[in-house]
Amino acid sequence: MSKSRITQDVRHWTREQIGLPSGARVAVAMSGGVDSSVVAALLVEAGYDVIGLTARLYDTEATEVPRAGSCCAPEDARDAKGVAAQLGFRHYVLDERQSFREEVIGPFIESWRTGQTPNPCVACNRSLKFDRLLKRALSLGAEVLATGHYAQLDADDGGRPRLRRGMDRGKDQAYFLYPLPAVQARLLRFPLGGLSKTDVREHAERLGLDVAQKAESMDICFVGAKKPADWMAAQGQVPGGELISLDGTRLGRHDNLAKFTVGQRRGLGLPGGSSVRYVVDKKADGTVIVGDRDALKVSTLDLQGYNPVTGAMPKVGERFGLQVRHRGKAIMAEVEAVSDEVLTIRPLDPLMGAARGQAGVLFQDDRVIGGGTIEHVTRASEA
Repeated sequence: MSKSRITQDVRHWTREQIGLPSGARVAVAMSGGVDSSVVAALLVEAGYDVIGLTARLYDTEATEVPRAGSCCAPEDARDAKGVAAQLGFRHYVLDERQSFREEVIGPFIESWRTGQTPNPCVACNRSLKFDRLLKRALSLGAEVLATGHYAQLDADDGGRPRLRRGMDRGKDQAYFLYPLPAVQARLLRFPLGGLSKTDVREHAERLGLDVAQKAESMDICFVGAKKPADWMAAQGQVPGGELISLDGTRLGRHDNLAKFTVGQRRGLGLPGGSSVRYVVDKKADGTVIVGDRDALKVSTLDLQGYNPVTGAMPKVGERFGLQVRHRGKAIMAEVEAVSDEVLTIRPLDPLMGAARGQAGVLFQDDRVIGGGTIEHVTRASEA
């Protein structure tokens, strides 16, 4: 196939993803990485009037060594601006440092401090990308906002948003996107949902992007090169406490609650012959409870702030796939109770080590039904 035919086919494919005629104004949320840069380049190639938006979220301290592939750091804004200049479209930087501190970093610190295991990427998507960036895009005359997320978004036969897993399951980000409101979903586009990371790198090379070989972005962008526990300790707000067994036996002390997460079995400082090797729970006073692997088995969990992506709350008795970690496998679960924005879910397959603060997301095949934050976990031994 000739180069011109390939380009023509790609342009047609891109227009199908966006659903707007060539010439329409489309904003792109640009992190400075290869994914969002490829989105912008594909849109330019397809004839769209592109504008780039980058949120400045935090400052890198003078003594901090940026982690390779960190996301949304000041140097990433420079990369995004460079791509915009290379492709010839306008680029805007939004100063969201205060909002990011208040709505993402602050709750992240508080969650760790009180014994939870937070996911800041969910909060960032909800408050910044699906809210402020979209509003700014519309104010600049854009009809939609495109991002570099690896997820698929369209509408079902009833016109309701249909958020599905990305084709590249190794890069799939649908788990993080459950806060997506139906009204905003109609104004968002995820062009990379049907592509693999290899496809994206190949497009970056084909289009001659300077960021084609830039390293992957990492979770918890704002901690820099530090381990999250060390970063938390530097904030001066994380408690120490006791390590105890399920029967209350004191096993030792620790100096940093953020060093522990539910399901962890390494680095506990316990005797090598001990059978109590897993973190079973954490408390706001700094107490870490440990037990054997069977103690991790979950009987039920409550999802707080449940967002029904499909527009309808699940009904008692309905069954879905339940995923509680980004890289975790969805297991079959049943809705046991529904009240306001809280769902009580009972795993039907073994679920080991769900933690308060994590996201619990319901799937039907590859479609996101909805999700919320795990507020309470009942272990099988307590049921």
